[in-house]
Amino acid sequence: MQVNSHDVTVSSFPKIIIEGSKEKPVLVFFWSPRCPICASMLTLLNKLHSETKQTFTLARINCDLEPQIVSHFGVQSVPSVFMFVDGQAVDGFAGEQSEEFIRLFIDKHAPAASIELLQQGQTLFAQGQLSAAKATILQALKLDADNNEIKIALAQIYLALGEHESAKPILEAIPASDQNVIYHSLMTQLQQALQSAQTPEISALEAQLQTALDKVAVQYQLAIEYKEVNRYSDALPLLYNILAADLGYENGAAKKIMLDTLAAIDDAALVSEYRRKLYSLLY
Repeated sequence: MQVNSHDVTVSSFPKIIIEGSKEKPVLVFFWSPRCPICASMLTLLNKLHSETKQTFTLARINCDLEPQIVSHFGVQSVPSVFMFVDGQAVDGFAGEQSEEFIRLFIDKHAPAASIELLQQGQTLFAQGQLSAAKATILQALKLDADNNEIKIALAQIYLALGEHESAKPILEAIPASDQNVIYHSLMTQLQQALQSAQTPEISALEAQLQTALDKVAVQYQLAIEYKEVNRYSDALPLLYNILAADLGYENGAAKKIMLDTLAAIDDAALVSEYRRKLYSLLY
């Protein structure tokens, strides 16, 4: 039997349907083994239940065995379907329906898998489990890459982890229509973080670079300092230029730093760009 898929009786009805629907929507399917349509519809419901990553609970009620429940809900024919949310029946339909109709019915009430993951990630974040929250939100973003609410949640986690360079491109790409109170708070945090990332050592090296005779040595030290404060998009161009001129610079230390930097970044586009550039030098 699938998880969150149940054959319901009078005794299990309160726990599975009433209490259960306070956690996630419950689709209640009234059926009878004497109904040919019910069998094919149950197969379809099982399929949709699996495809939607069980974002709703599927509860089956055999009308031949549970007349008390049938009478309570006034079910006149099978198949009949009710959707329960927060302990109440909020919608339903009777008779055979198309797959498209049932998909729309489910989507109207059951949250998408990406939204469930978003909610889980936000809970983990509130509990201080930042690494787990990050992994969960990244999974949500894979399912719904255009969801700006998920992107903002991810940027919030990056900032909490001190990964400012990963948060920056995400926040800068959020359209004005989705720039809510949380977004503006995160932008303020980002600006403050970027200002604090301009350390005295970095300022000194940046000034020294203007007049240095051995610019490569200064660039190398500056790249290291950028990496230390997670300014990856500033460190990578410097490291690449150094390696383009001397792949074995500092006995291979520069190459190792670049590989370590790439491994620390979650910005897929930035990583892809510089991995491609580095591989072109290696091969």
